[in-house]
Amino acid sequence: MTKEEAILEMRFCGVSENDIDIIIEKCKQKTISPQYLDDELEKLGYERFFHFEYDDGIDDSYQTPSHSKKHNLSD
Repeated sequence: MTKEEAILEMRFCGVSENDIDIIIEKCKQKTISPQYLDDELEKLGYERFFHFEYDDGIDDSYQTPSHSKKHNLSD
């Protein structure tokens, strides 16, 4: 998952810009993964909304731009 994808999804789900900034700043030190984002969102009082991306056992952590996962909103 790219930083831009994570930001867009968090905005879509109603996460405040301030909280997005906090989470993205922490991600500079770690890999951006759906599970890490959910952990950080939960610490800030939000529900976990990336869990569907890692509950299936697939590791979607961001490695290189060629490995980023595209999401179809119609699914």
